[in-house]
Amino acid sequence: MRVLRPGKRINFSMLSNFSNDHRRVLNKLKNPCIFILLMAAFSLWFSNVLAGFFIAICITVFISGIFKSREEQRLYRLHYQLIDFIGHINIMLRAGKTLRYIFLNAWLKFEAPLGTHLKEVAENLEINPDLEEILEIFEKRSGSNEVKLITSGLKICNRIGGDMVQVLNSVSSTLRQNLKSRSRLNTLILQSKYSANIISLFPIIALIALYIFYGDIIMDFFSSGIGMIVLVVGGILELAGIIIMKKIIDTGS
Repeated sequence: MRVLRPGKRINFSMLSNFSNDHRRVLNKLKNPCIFILLMAAFSLWFSNVLAGFFIAICITVFISGIFKSREEQRLYRLHYQLIDFIGHINIMLRAGKTLRYIFLNAWLKFEAPLGTHLKEVAENLEINPDLEEILEIFEKRSGSNEVKLITSGLKICNRIGGDMVQVLNSVSSTLRQNLKSRSRLNTLILQSKYSANIISLFPIIALIALYIFYGDIIMDFFSSGIGMIVLVVGGILELAGIIIMKKIIDTGS
């Protein structure tokens, strides 16, 4: 195990920025890579580049929506866990524990995703005693506005003093109200999301089914001039429909 020399500190902000930039680049490359693989697969299967192009775009949009939904579910679960975490902090503070002690041991009481972030905070605190710097890393890694709200309250109390329990109670009340609003909104737009996914995928499923049962006829049709025009116009309309539905859902959310 490498021993740090006295006076030497690890620049966690630089490490955090590098990790966040690396993660951001991977997220940006994820959808293009999926699109390229799908386009290559469907172009070879249909022996038609245009068909592979439009099908790949539609499926890529659908898959990206799945990734986005998973991220939203992670943030929703994290939001729910943060309310319990504030209650845990208040109990420990009333018991005379310090914030450093709380963050070093809290990860044992929570499951992912909050437990994962708290474990990372505890590991960093064992190396770097600067709690505020570690809290900033916690904010960036979590990607949650609720985490920023909690850590901002903790940093303000740590700098200028005040009743930390009262501040955290106010933050907890705000998070509870936001969680109720978020739950109602998710309920309202859930049906719209499923409807949009079914409608957007139906033409793709129908085209694949027609190719499976009437492959030669479909390929002869799409190889003709009229078939190419129908494929291009249909693909453009399909993409326009997907984009419009996504915009409507995103505006509602």
